[in-house]
Amino acid sequence: MSGPFYVTTPIYYVNSVPHLGTFYTTVVADALSRYHRARAGRDGSGAETFFLTGLDEHGQRIERLAKDKGIPPQQFCDDVATKFQAMWQRASITNDDFIRTTQPRHRASVEQMWGRIAASGDLYTADYEGLYCDGCEEWKTDDDVVVEGDVKICPTHRRPVDKVKEKNHFFRLSAYQQRLLDFYAAHPDFVRPESRLNEVISFVSGGLRDLSVSRVSVKWGLPVPSDPGHTIYVWIDALTNYVTALGGPEAVATQPRAQALWGASHHLIAKDILRFHAVYWPAMLMAAGLPPPSQIFCHGYLTVKGQKISKSLPATKVDPNTIADELGVDPLRYFVLREYTFGADGDFTYETLFQRYESDLGNDLGNLLNRTISLARKLPGSPALPAFARPVTGPRADDDATLEAAASTAVEEASAAWEDFAPSRALEATWASIRKANAYIDRTAPWKLAKEGAFADLAHVISQTCEVIRRAALLVAPAMPTAAQEILRQIGREGDAGGWPTVAFTSWPGGTLAEPKPVFPRFEPDRQQALIATWSGVGPETAPASTANAGAGKPAQDRSTDSSSAGAAKTGAAAGETPSEIAIEDFAKIDLRAAKVLAAEKVPKTEKLLKLTLDLGSEQRTVVSGIAAAYPPEQMVGKTVIYLANLKPAKIRGVVSQGMILAAGDADVLAMSALDKDVPPGTKIR
Repeated sequence: MSGPFYVTTPIYYVNSVPHLGTFYTTVVADALSRYHRARAGRDGSGAETFFLTGLDEHGQRIERLAKDKGIPPQQFCDDVATKFQAMWQRASITNDDFIRTTQPRHRASVEQMWGRIAASGDLYTADYEGLYCDGCEEWKTDDDVVVEGDVKICPTHRRPVDKVKEKNHFFRLSAYQQRLLDFYAAHPDFVRPESRLNEVISFVSGGLRDLSVSRVSVKWGLPVPSDPGHTIYVWIDALTNYVTALGGPEAVATQPRAQALWGASHHLIAKDILRFHAVYWPAMLMAAGLPPPSQIFCHGYLTVKGQKISKSLPATKVDPNTIADELGVDPLRYFVLREYTFGADGDFTYETLFQRYESDLGNDLGNLLNRTISLARKLPGSPALPAFARPVTGPRADDDATLEAAASTAVEEASAAWEDFAPSRALEATWASIRKANAYIDRTAPWKLAKEGAFADLAHVISQTCEVIRRAALLVAPAMPTAAQEILRQIGREGDAGGWPTVAFTSWPGGTLAEPKPVFPRFEPDRQQALIATWSGVGPETAPASTANAGAGKPAQDRSTDSSSAGAAKTGAAAGETPSEIAIEDFAKIDLRAAKVLAAEKVPKTEKLLKLTLDLGSEQRTVVSGIAAAYPPEQMVGKTVIYLANLKPAKIRGVVSQGMILAAGDADVLAMSALDKDVPPGTKIR
């Protein structure tokens, strides 16, 4: 890594308070920022990292909401802004600026942007008559809406669109069609993932219509400088925030710092606002004589019970604050970064949150820390653990080499993943070294060394493990800054916080160890179920004793053996037997889908089980499958498999498996069921 790094979240619309979706995007941006700051310090470059988030406070919808509450729009915005700022402070978000579109500095920036676009000659006035959705803040064509009876409905917000007729200012977007296509061709990483860039190219290639960029009927917004009876289109207003924080368009055009940061700008957005960022925004910047941003990373939706998060659907409400009240913020930060592949859709369940909490945080990282410190305190001179130079040879040379190689690989792979905007992959690389350290302790049996009084050997093993823990704490710090700080405190290395480890494994530098204290306290199953019931709005008195996932609402079967969740030829009938006949109506009950494997990992402490994350197009599902002996995890990623989507969920080794993938044969002769052509994830199989 070299040079500056500028990352932005969308500026969130103040029609709602923070929820899981806004939490997710903001935590990703924060983790990326923390990584880049740590690497700049590690590399000695001192390159600036700048992280921006904020609020979009203008528009017709805000006018209406404030009026409904009987308060001025500015007061409405101020009240919501307080909630966002409190949430981000609690979530340990380290944004360098918090932009609000009602700030005077932003008004000045938007006026500069309007003036620069006007100077290009690509603004003109004309009559406009058409449809407008104040939820999308976007003009609609008849092809963009659905008709229910005599009413035209926005399919996104499920409410009627307005029919508008007025004289507007227009931006000559059509003049930028070829310039945009040429730009995409020259910058193939401008939009990620690639599938989203292909969507943008297809949209632009289909032809661009000029864009109405002012409204007469909307008053809560910024006035057009030369025509104050008109309000500037809310998307020119909102998108300009990204340069406002750098001093405005003139600063980006002339000042070295602003130019350097803008050249390293990365917009993190959800797919519903891709068109505005990847088409309208670069065209406006071109008209204003400014370069487009460096990159737009478009992530999918987080759904709850398969439904998009919406304030109008109480069942989809996941409040980060209520979860943090019990688990703390860091476990939720870790969960959203580790569980979801950035760029794809993901479905949230409380059960999966607890599964990650128990297996990754409690059993892997927490257990490693606790038992290492407990054993270290058996050494003479404890709690001080002096610096330890590793011997080149010895009875544990092979174990040491395996441990050190895993720790070095973790740094290398985690760094590459953070650079590639892949938090989940970065954390999986980190956890590989944590699991290796637990295996190292199991093999070297330091409790036996302590019992035998072999303190020199015990110091060697503990020092090796402490160094892995120290490095792991630095690697997890972008995701869990508070937990990382506590881990470093317990091993006496608080001063290392904010750093980044070298790839080459180094000797334990020494430290005074604190009393071991659980960083991730255990939650008993009954307590978990009570919390899930409360968070889901069910209430503990009506909650089932066990649930497979929040969407199913049914008791889960707990499979504790390494049984396969991949359907083999013998499933339902022994091999060679003729299964009983069924009617076509019975087959129609089976929901088979094409699914793409996004991620695969071994289920801890099992030999046969893989945990697969499947893309179904509209959502993600988790499946546990007994195919590890035949298919290594890395071989499964990218495969399109046949997925039984409506199988009753089951808990397998602590992981909720939401269905089953199909395969032929058994563990000795296993072949994945496949399709002979690529089909989109989620395609129904008949």
